[in-house]
Amino acid sequence: MAKVSIIIPIYNVEKYMRKTIDSVINQIETDIEIILVDDGSTDSSGKICDEYSTRDNRIKVIHKENGGLSSARNAGTKEATSRYVMYLDGDDYLKENAVEKVLSVMKEYPSDIIQYQYQEVESEKSSEKQKTFKEIFQATTSRELFKNLYFLGGAAASGATKLLRRDLMIEIPYISIRHEDEMWCTQAFQRNLIVTYIPDELYCYVMREGSIIHSKFNRGKLDSFTVSEERIKVLQRCGYTDLLSYEYRRFFKIVLALYQEASLAGDMEAQRVIKEKFEKYKNEINASKALSGKFYVIFKCMCINYSWINLYSLYKRSKNANKQKRIR
Repeated sequence: MAKVSIIIPIYNVEKYMRKTIDSVINQIETDIEIILVDDGSTDSSGKICDEYSTRDNRIKVIHKENGGLSSARNAGTKEATSRYVMYLDGDDYLKENAVEKVLSVMKEYPSDIIQYQYQEVESEKSSEKQKTFKEIFQATTSRELFKNLYFLGGAAASGATKLLRRDLMIEIPYISIRHEDEMWCTQAFQRNLIVTYIPDELYCYVMREGSIIHSKFNRGKLDSFTVSEERIKVLQRCGYTDLLSYEYRRFFKIVLALYQEASLAGDMEAQRVIKEKFEKYKNEINASKALSGKFYVIFKCMCINYSWINLYSLYKRSKNANKQKRIR
């Protein structure tokens, strides 16, 4: 049995996937299982998967109907035979010491999850991310795990920057939702899991047109509300009232960001849904005293007249336009 199974969902990434797969094949730690999940690709991605499987007997290939990232990850997890799993998106890549590093940390700090960091890269030029911590540390309580989601940045919620127990992922599979990683954390972190956080940037996240972070507005992004509302319910049920203010602040920022995108896209129905979400939670946001500075001012203005959100959208557009001019 291999020490770790690396699961790579593949969907129409023929231009990028070879670098992804090569980064796993060329890991310093060689005792690994590689599972390529072709999620109904319509380009040559599936054939490339099969090509690699004939060259390296550590590679397994699953061909399935398109079901999305969560479905592909879950399919790979079921097929995995190792005690631990890692997930890698089909257009990103790992540094060559990634597996070696996380396994050595797991040996020294037995954990349910090893959480590592990522580095954003674009056009082969790396953009160093500022680390939120410098030393290895552990969290062992549910409250600590939720708190870290707010203080340690995006990597803390990402499923692609973790070494995880396979049995945990079988027990709590991914839900097919746009922000599946954050929803998974919301479900799993209700338990007192042992998570070890390391500052090493082992995952290379390729910023490109077509990636989720660069994608234009679509109604799938409204899933952000589903996750946030579930998080609010969980924090209330667990009695973590001291953390609710952080989630209410995040909820309000989601309102602002998605309304701006929906406005630019001319999606009136999405704008209506966003307004309903704001109206539903505005009293709780106000009572939590979660907002300060400009966000507090914008919030108060929106409570008086929701149309103030349009002025915020205009301000953001102007600010972004000026930023682009400076870049040029």
